[in-house]
Amino acid sequence: MKGLNLLILVSLLVAASAECPYSKGGANAPPPYNNAPPNYNRAPPPPDSAAPPTNLTESPAAAPTPSLVLAPELAPAPSQNTTGGKLSIDYYANVCPNLESLVQGAVSGMMASSPIAAAATLRLFFHDCFVTGCDASIMITNPNNDDERHNGENLFLRVDGYNTILQAKAAVEADAQCANKVSCADIIALAARDAVALSGGPTWKVELGRYDALVSKASDVDLPLDTEDVPALMKRFSAQGFSITDLVTLSGGHTLGATSCFFVNKRIYPTNDAYLDPGFASQLQGICPSNMNPNSFVFFDQSVTSFDNNYYLMLQQKKGVLFSDSALYFDSSSLAIVDKFAADQNAFFQAFADSMVTLGRLGLKTTANGEIRKNCLVPN
Repeated sequence: MKGLNLLILVSLLVAASAECPYSKGGANAPPPYNNAPPNYNRAPPPPDSAAPPTNLTESPAAAPTPSLVLAPELAPAPSQNTTGGKLSIDYYANVCPNLESLVQGAVSGMMASSPIAAAATLRLFFHDCFVTGCDASIMITNPNNDDERHNGENLFLRVDGYNTILQAKAAVEADAQCANKVSCADIIALAARDAVALSGGPTWKVELGRYDALVSKASDVDLPLDTEDVPALMKRFSAQGFSITDLVTLSGGHTLGATSCFFVNKRIYPTNDAYLDPGFASQLQGICPSNMNPNSFVFFDQSVTSFDNNYYLMLQQKKGVLFSDSALYFDSSSLAIVDKFAADQNAFFQAFADSMVTLGRLGLKTTANGEIRKNCLVPN
């Protein structure tokens, strides 16, 4: 495929990984992981550059601002949640009127200084919300490292995502009207939306009013895995109130960023799995040799920093990078949705906006079990 050498991730473009679905595929698929080492879904520690931040990494002051290319704004359905919290799009209108511009400016600055900031920020939102809800528990660092971010399923989240949130929080706290009034959870939700929009994807009204978690436990982490088939993934997603359309849609977030060879090698050694185009598998072998280096990465599609529907075109060609990605095109419940999004980018954008609003409603905290954290890294 033209431009496929873009799959080689140069050192300046180490991207956010996906711990999301990897699957065994449809009913007629062969078992692909006979060669997998035991407990292979637990990733080895990433390189030092991926270690969780302990302080704020400043973006260069003179960094250029990315152009904001937006699809039409997509309005969410009325907010509903089951935890007693109440969200609204104008929650901070009289409390921190500049909130959205402050967060967008921080995201824009990080994207100007880091080509992986958008992917890393989007991934962070999913990994936060899918565990104990959208409560910024992913940001907490416990002294003994028994927090969510140090769980094996989160070790490949990139530092650029954490630093984007820290930059945005610093900008908000520096505004006298906003200091000590805006939760880290709301900042993550806004930053994820801005990361998508600034990458050329859709924008939407973000519902606000979340509280931050008081604790973060590694033992709480139980994310969709890259080794699960569509029925297994749907068991997880439906438990959170998601539909099969949400599963296919949120998987489309892989249009940004890349993943480690750690998640790719199990597909191509000792033999290729049946869901991979043979030519594409050969190219993957060129990027990820059998003596696997987890610090080597593969792009999800050829438009790595643009939010578009190329991800679904790759699936149609048997060129999904993760097995879970590929499985979406080999399961009867999801195939038609992949085809729809591959043919109609606007349909994907609308669905993505809707699914992100739904994702943002998970596990809302209240004053009874949450707080407005002054420092996103530690509880008050």
